[in-house]
Amino acid sequence: MSQTTADAPLSGFARFASPAVRAAIRRRLNELGGVVLGVAGLVLAVAIGTHDPADPSLSTATDRAPANLAGRLGADVSDVLVQGFGWAAWLPALVLLAWALRMFTGRGVSLLPLRLAVLALAMPLLAAALAVLPGSVSGAAGPLVSAALLVNLESLLGPIGRLGAQLALGALAVLALYVAFGLSPLEWRRAARATAHGGMAAARVGVERRHWVTRPLSWAGRTLWRAVPR
Repeated sequence: MSQTTADAPLSGFARFASPAVRAAIRRRLNELGGVVLGVAGLVLAVAIGTHDPADPSLSTATDRAPANLAGRLGADVSDVLVQGFGWAAWLPALVLLAWALRMFTGRGVSLLPLRLAVLALAMPLLAAALAVLPGSVSGAAGPLVSAALLVNLESLLGPIGRLGAQLALGALAVLALYVAFGLSPLEWRRAARATAHGGMAAARVGVERRHWVTRPLSWAGRTLWRAVPR
């Protein structure tokens, strides 16, 4: 049976503590781990969301104070992630939040070293998959990885090789995401359902707000039209 992140610290207590005590300690460790991972994921998301290329960072020397809400460290980390992977920079934050949810709900994260390694692999794969899509931002790694795979196979097999490479790249990216997140198929379905509901709610709010704006404007336009002398 695979060992979750909360089970390792308990191995020394196994012979001394009762099952009830071990279960209680495991729950507290899971909750603590979930809080730590959740805070890390939120801070990373804030750093990426408030990334400013003009901030002082590893690639930018300036005396200005960082505008990044996560401070200088957030500016440095977001600079590496955004410049390197584009939209795929959001992946570590989302994975940390998914792990935090599993830890806080007592399900734990199994095979953590493997998932960390796959997460490191998933970022360039996702960036490369994004590089194929028009209008996407894939950073510096996306075009490099995509070109290395697509150009070589296209020169070897022609257009069929390029198409096969694109499909393989997308499949590898999806597989890496599935392993890195560590969510079960049921959790993926719930996440998709929640995302769909959230999108519908956002669209509904947008329509309502548009009505709030267009209805007064329409009323004002009709009033002015009636007031114009004929």
